[in-house]
Amino acid sequence: MYKLMIVDDEMSIRNGMANGIPWESWGYQVCSVCENGREAIEQLDRAKPDVVLSDIRMPEVDGLELMQYLRKNNPEIKVIILSGYSDFEYLNMSIKNQVTDYLLKPTDLDEFEKLFRRLRAQ
Repeated sequence: MYKLMIVDDEMSIRNGMANGIPWESWGYQVCSVCENGREAIEQLDRAKPDVVLSDIRMPEVDGLELMQYLRKNNPEIKVIILSGYSDFEYLNMSIKNQVTDYLLKPTDLDEFEKLFRRLRAQ
């Protein structure tokens, strides 16, 4: 079972993703749910995620800063960005920081399943 950390500043989205998606049937266990990148960084050592699913725009430490931190300090962790913004700068920064995938909100369940099953197979 792979460990998944969910990072989003909107409580309804992070709780919906944590509780409304059949992660375990896809081979994942939600190990941590965080409201921003600062909290995610603080929980990394305890949670030990294999995958981080993160929003881009968040207070304190945003998704860009989080992906840069992970690339530098925990390059083995796969990062998936889930954002409501298709901004070229965000996409470009994601590519530079070797993000595994960039999904736009809203994303349907089938797209999530395909991505996470593909990740597990790798």
